[in-house]
Amino acid sequence: MENVYAVANEFLELSKNSGKQLTNLQLAKLCYITHGLSLAILNKKAFSEPVEAWKFGPVIPKLYHEFKDFGSNPIDRKATIFDISAFQNKTPEVQDENLKKIILLTWNIYKDVSGPSLVSITHQGNTPWSLTYVPNENKEISDELTLKYYKKFTENLEHELA
Repeated sequence: MENVYAVANEFLELSKNSGKQLTNLQLAKLCYITHGLSLAILNKKAFSEPVEAWKFGPVIPKLYHEFKDFGSNPIDRKATIFDISAFQNKTPEVQDENLKKIILLTWNIYKDVSGPSLVSITHQGNTPWSLTYVPNENKEISDELTLKYYKKFTENLEHELA
């Protein structure tokens, strides 16, 4: 299973290649949506880290803390991890080709959506966030809720495309 930094780095590469910029807020929502689509389409998690319901929507705490110093400014670097065996920083990359397709699908749908609009999307009624959020508690959003929501989302998408 990938880690969230690898998924985030894919989005950062896509944004760089398309001349777009991503904020921490946008990146968190794109990674979460990818996680939901991966659960629904591939029947597996996109990354191993937990997702929590914060005030501004679903957040992967590890990812948030990696880029929080950027505030609302565009992120201008990739996430890195320290590889103890090589005793150096490495830039995680997604290895799973099917997950790369889910990331690209997410990017193609949401690449032009602002951070505040992504927050609005994840705050709609009956979303995993809305069913989990309790102010100031940062409760974990279950994969079961996320799977159920994105399964319905993909079924609706298939219906629209038919």
